[in-house]
Amino acid sequence: MAEVLLDGKTLTPAALERAARGATVGLDDDARARMEETARWYRNNEPSDIIRRKWHWLGAGSPPQDSKQRIRTFIESHCGGVGEPLPKAQVRAILAARANVLATGTTGCRPECADALIEMLNRDVVPEVPGKGSVGSAAPAPLAHILRVACGFGGRALRNGVPTSAREAMAGLNFVEPTEKEALTLINGATLTAALAGLTIPFAERLLHTAEMACALSFEVVRADPDCLSPLAIGRRNHPGAIGVASRLRHLLQGSQLVVPGRNPDPFSIRCAPAVLGAAQDALQYVKTVVQRELNGACDNPLVFPETGTVEAGNFHAAPVALAMDHLKVALTQVASIAERRVFRMTYGQLSGLPSFLVPNTGLNSGLMLAQYTAASLVSECKVLAHPASVDSIPTVQHLEDHVSMGPTAARGALTILEILADVIAIELLCAAQGLDFHIRGRAVDPSGKLVEVPSRQPGHHTRQAWEAVRQMVEPWEDDRALHPELEVLGSAVRGGLFSYNIDEEE
Repeated sequence: MAEVLLDGKTLTPAALERAARGATVGLDDDARARMEETARWYRNNEPSDIIRRKWHWLGAGSPPQDSKQRIRTFIESHCGGVGEPLPKAQVRAILAARANVLATGTTGCRPECADALIEMLNRDVVPEVPGKGSVGSAAPAPLAHILRVACGFGGRALRNGVPTSAREAMAGLNFVEPTEKEALTLINGATLTAALAGLTIPFAERLLHTAEMACALSFEVVRADPDCLSPLAIGRRNHPGAIGVASRLRHLLQGSQLVVPGRNPDPFSIRCAPAVLGAAQDALQYVKTVVQRELNGACDNPLVFPETGTVEAGNFHAAPVALAMDHLKVALTQVASIAERRVFRMTYGQLSGLPSFLVPNTGLNSGLMLAQYTAASLVSECKVLAHPASVDSIPTVQHLEDHVSMGPTAARGALTILEILADVIAIELLCAAQGLDFHIRGRAVDPSGKLVEVPSRQPGHHTRQAWEAVRQMVEPWEDDRALHPELEVLGSAVRGGLFSYNIDEEE
């Protein structure tokens, strides 16, 4: 993987994902120079009254003479998270995202602080961070758990994937030795929310393109009318997402012998696919803009500007990303919901023209009945998770933080819905591949419910490739067998982007 260079200006969600997956990370030279300049100005012009007030507000009182000891107790006292540790990739994303905030050169932190976080990434040191304990207002608990390890004060971490103590994990690395301001900065900011949100974007991009492929296969299984993809009709409404989805579906269905122009109107799960999937694409583009802006934003308080001085503001509040994540949750749930409706239609013999539950002998076999059953369960779970976390707020810190964003809850919810959506799409691919088997082999069900021979009809070039990819992992369904292992295999392939075909990138 290409190196991820942090400059405080250009970090993308895709680059953040690479860092989370193990790419080497570096600090841009210009960013280093900005950090040095700002840190030098801050040392010479330190507004100590601001830091004293900050420490008092955060429950630490005024910094005593023994500042090193007080810094340690301050960091330790903020390690109040609970729950299962965050996955390794998420912690790496937090490390990279926070280092990029430092690279903006607005925090007053020395480059050594960013270097320490980057060295942890490059030496594969991943602190153990409890997953819960942040309300999206500065997020001190998760970042304090990271800083505790980075300073060598305590805690647990992974070193090359092996759990160990903080001191053993940090062996051979430079410990962070923060000043009062640096300690505040390193635990202060919406970085947990931003990092998790950053990981949702490339994941969602892969899944939405995979959802389009699954939809194209379903079009062929139910012998849909492609007129709903008309560039004239879709273009006149002028929603960019729908225009793009319709264009890609037309491309995927090129050469198909299964779609039927001019037939009776299809159900909304087919006919309105461009509107629904397109709306999700539009939502994702908006969310991506917000998240990328946040990843490169000055998310700290106070901020340091050598040309004008130190400014106290509320840049640590995660509301912009929290609202965006809630928007994304709703959009993804729509995609899952419409996919399940197509699964239902394919497995319902009276609607699909194929055997019930897509299996030849329904008297003996249940076929893919439980696939639709599982999809229904998953979609219902998405609907619950899609409730907006950001509408909630609860006062903390003696009413100083009297309004909070709940951004981490929103971002975690979006990641959870993405995982569920991957399984729903896998189910649609499984059912669509099984349905295509009947068309390719020339088999259908007559009005009496009897399986009969009909002319063989072939899918389009691109949909055939997807069907063949499914068949390399899952054999055709003739007699009942355990469904779970095959859904696991397909789900992993969907998450990995195997079916994510984007003609925009091809062109």
